[in-house]
Amino acid sequence: MRKVKKRGERYSFRQAMGLVAQPVQTVLYGRPALHAECGGALEIENCRGILQYNAQRLRLDMGQWTVTIEGDGLLVENYQKGIMTVHGQVFSVHFGFGGVQ
Repeated sequence: MRKVKKRGERYSFRQAMGLVAQPVQTVLYGRPALHAECGGALEIENCRGILQYNAQRLRLDMGQWTVTIEGDGLLVENYQKGIMTVHGQVFSVHFGFGGVQ
């Protein structure tokens, strides 16, 4: 009697990356992102709101996450259409899940 090899189920790249259930634009472009520049500028995309803001601390609502930026002379220069630009001397960036730091 001859053994029959079972062939594994084939998966596409979209299935492996979890992109099947949602359109690619929603998955890739709707996510929060934080870009840091060496000159002391931060660009934050898809921020839902500012929770706390002063010259030493900026706390942001990023959906499921909260981001706290600590530094000196923090200045929100631009905040429109989901893109925020922050300048100042950044000491630390903390990520929290569900409002917990």
